[in-house]
Amino acid sequence: MRGYVQRATVEDVTYIANHLRQADRDECDAMTGAPPELILPQSVGAGRDVWTFHRGDGLPAGVFGVDPTPLPEVGIVWMVSTDEITNHKFEFLTRCRPYVEALNDRYPIITNMVDARNTLHHRWLKWLGFSFLRRIEQWGARSVPFYEFARMKQTCA
Repeated sequence: MRGYVQRATVEDVTYIANHLRQADRDECDAMTGAPPELILPQSVGAGRDVWTFHRGDGLPAGVFGVDPTPLPEVGIVWMVSTDEITNHKFEFLTRCRPYVEALNDRYPIITNMVDARNTLHHRWLKWLGFSFLRRIEQWGARSVPFYEFARMKQTCA
């Protein structure tokens, strides 16, 4: 069976939080100062578009989504995964791209910050067409370097 994407459940994000890649765990800590086991289950809820990539055997390997902001045209995009994502990277990338494009239809601007140390996230963002805007040397709960990034919906003139 091939991997697939479906709307995330609390069980999915709880599994991923408990098996998180170390770089993603470090990023969550650097950004919020809170453990992912507390943060991720809160990501599934009303008004949030959250999707899980499941490996061919059905186990969750990655979760991504966009959170709303007070500005209706701007969303906050994010992604975390287990170590297994590297064994399914091409399939994950190709399967998540249409979802991110659909989320960008809902939010013409999707943006966030990414830990400067999390190179897997940098590659994911570049694959999806995000632009890195600037590096901030001290950001988040731990005051470590982060990159600001964004993706604007492509429109034809």
